[in-house]
Amino acid sequence: MATVRAACALDYPTSCFRVLVLDDGGSAALKQAVSDLQSQCIHVSYHSRGRQSGMVFAKSGNMNYALTTLQKEDPPEFCAILDADSVPSPDFLRATLPHLLQSPDAALVSTRQYFSNLPNGDPLSQTRSHFYTCQNAALDVLGLAIDAGSGAVFRRSAIVHVGLYPTFSFSEDWQLSQILHGMGWRTFQVQEPLQFGLVPDSLTGHCAQRNRWNIGHAQQIPAMLSSAYKHYTKSLRWSIICDGFGIVAGEAECFFGFLAVPLLFLSGQLIPTAHPSLVKAQILMSICQVAVMWIYEYLQAAINDFQSAPFAHLENKWLAGPNILAILRFYLVSAKPKGSSFVTGSVLNSWNQHALSACKKLYLDLWKNGVFYNLVLLVATVWAVSHAITSVMVGEEGRTITSLMTGIAFPPLVHICYLTLMVNWVPVAYILKPPHYPNRPSHPMEKDGKSTSRLRAKSDAASDFKWAAAGKVGKEILHLGTRLEIQERPEL
Repeated sequence: MATVRAACALDYPTSCFRVLVLDDGGSAALKQAVSDLQSQCIHVSYHSRGRQSGMVFAKSGNMNYALTTLQKEDPPEFCAILDADSVPSPDFLRATLPHLLQSPDAALVSTRQYFSNLPNGDPLSQTRSHFYTCQNAALDVLGLAIDAGSGAVFRRSAIVHVGLYPTFSFSEDWQLSQILHGMGWRTFQVQEPLQFGLVPDSLTGHCAQRNRWNIGHAQQIPAMLSSAYKHYTKSLRWSIICDGFGIVAGEAECFFGFLAVPLLFLSGQLIPTAHPSLVKAQILMSICQVAVMWIYEYLQAAINDFQSAPFAHLENKWLAGPNILAILRFYLVSAKPKGSSFVTGSVLNSWNQHALSACKKLYLDLWKNGVFYNLVLLVATVWAVSHAITSVMVGEEGRTITSLMTGIAFPPLVHICYLTLMVNWVPVAYILKPPHYPNRPSHPMEKDGKSTSRLRAKSDAASDFKWAAAGKVGKEILHLGTRLEIQERPEL
C-alpha cells in the first residue's frame, strides 16, 4: 500500500488525476485496504480482472485491460505506470509531464529506477547504473530511450496507436519502446530520483529476474517471425528480431569467450613468429588496441560522472550460462520462468523464503543459480595461467620477450583474462560474504524530503564504491500494479 498512498499524495491537483490499483492477484485484503483509503482519497479505486492462468503476460495484459476496458468511457490524455513496490516521489508528475507537453511527438518518458533496499556497495550491480547513465542516456539524446517499466509516463493515444502493450514477451516495456520508435514516436529518459523500488534480496531472486528478462528478449525473435505480427512493417519486425538475436548472442559470446580463456593460456604461442617485423607490428597494434579500449571506457565513465566503472557493460555477464540455460529450458521443457510470482517482494517467491539452512542455501546458490560454473571457471583460469607461467620459466624458448608477448603475455589475452576473473568473481564473493539488504523505511517518501535524501545518498554511495573499485565489473513483470490517469492539464 506504500505505493498507492504515495501515488494518492502526489503534489498535483487531485481533481486532475485518478489512481487505479490494478490487481491480477484478486486480493481481498488489498481491495479492503483501498476501500478504507477512499475515505481520505476519493480519486483512488480498485480493479481486478480476477486471477489469470496460463501465459497471459500479467503486466502487459493488466495494462491493456486498463487502457481498453476501464478507460473506455473517459480516456485520459496521459497515463503513468508504477510497479507494486515502486514508491513515487511527490514531484513525480511535475518532473515528467512537461517532457510530453512540450513535444507532440513524444510518446513516453521513462524514469530511472532507484531502490531503497540496496546493500552497501551494490555487489550484484542491481542499480543498473551503466544502462541508465551510458546506454539509455545516449539513446535519450536521440529520442530513442528504452522504457524501463515502472515509473513510465506516456501519451495514451500513442500507446493505442501502436496497438497497446505487446503481449508476446515478458519484456513488454523494452519491446514497446522499439515499436514506438518504429512507428515514428520519440521516447525520453529522466535521471532524477523520482521513484524508489525494491531489488530482489537474494542471489536466487536476482538470477530469476535476469533469467526472465533474457527469456523475454529471446521471445521477440519467434514472435516477429510469426504471421500474428505481420501488421508491423517489415523493417520494424526485423529490427526487433535483430535486437533480440543480438542480446541472446551477446550472452552466448560471453559464455564461450570466458570458457576459451584457460584454453588459450594452455595453447602456448598465439601468433606466428616467422617474420620478426610482422610480430613486432602485431604486438604494437595489440597494445594500442587494449590501450584505446581502456581510454574509451574511462572517458565513458567520466561522461556519466563516474557512476559506473570501466567495462561496466559486462556487469552480470557471469550469468551468461544460466541465462542461456533458462532460455533453453523455457522452450524445451516448460514455458514458464523460474519462480511462482513476478512480484519482487512476494512471499510466493521461493527466493524470498529466507528460513533455509546454510547447507541448503549453499546448494541452491552453487547448483541452481549456476555459481558452481563460475567457481570452476575461476579455478581453471587461475590454474591455466599458473601452468603457462611455469612452462615459460622452465623452457629455454620462453625466456625471450618476443615469445612471452606472442604467448601468455599477449596484451589482448591478458586483458580478457582480467575481465574473466573480475566478472566471474562477483557471485563467488557474494556467497563468501553475503551482503545485508536493509528494510525499506516505513515512509520512504516523507514530504520533508529527509527520506528522499537518505535514499539518494545510498544510491550515490553505491556509485562511489564502484568507482573506488574501478576494476570490479560486475522492473519487474508484476501481478500487481498502480496506474495514474492524468485527466486535465492544471495550471502548473
